[in-house]
Amino acid sequence: EVMDKKKIDIIAILSLAVIFVLFYSIFLKDDIFLYRSLGSHRDSLKSAITKDLALIEAQKGKQSEIMALEEEIKVNIDMLQKGNAVPYFLNYTSSLAGRYRVELLSVEPGEVLVGDLFTKSIFTTTISGGFPNIYNFLYHLEDDWKGVKVERLTMDKNPGDNRVNVRLTLAVLSI
Repeated sequence: EVMDKKKIDIIAILSLAVIFVLFYSIFLKDDIFLYRSLGSHRDSLKSAITKDLALIEAQKGKQSEIMALEEEIKVNIDMLQKGNAVPYFLNYTSSLAGRYRVELLSVEPGEVLVGDLFTKSIFTTTISGGFPNIYNFLYHLEDDWKGVKVERLTMDKNPGDNRVNVRLTLAVLSI
């Protein structure tokens, strides 16, 4: 009797195991496989989102750079307009001279050459200062504002001190 009870228990446990395996193979196998594949797909989506967020942040930086360049272009076009170019040039030159400790001795207007695409106003400017300061002034004069070009330059050293006097012929372009 005890042996029969053990056999019945073993048969019951084996029956439950067989029923579980059949139930799993018939009903749950596809669901478990789908669950695992969805988990894998979710992980790949998370990875893609992380990459996309980094790309979006990089693009935001580029967008702000583009907007800054567009603003700079607008300002440059405004500066190069015929009515604004000469007054802006005078203010800019004076400000730049102060920044580089260069003395602006004179600015004399010269001829104005009117072309189809642009107008070229010639100025003769005399400046004085230390050579490195003069160099920085001239470099930024042409580099910062693309509408100014140095056409001629003469330089004399002042024997009394280490200053140089420079006479420039500048072309200011306007559209």
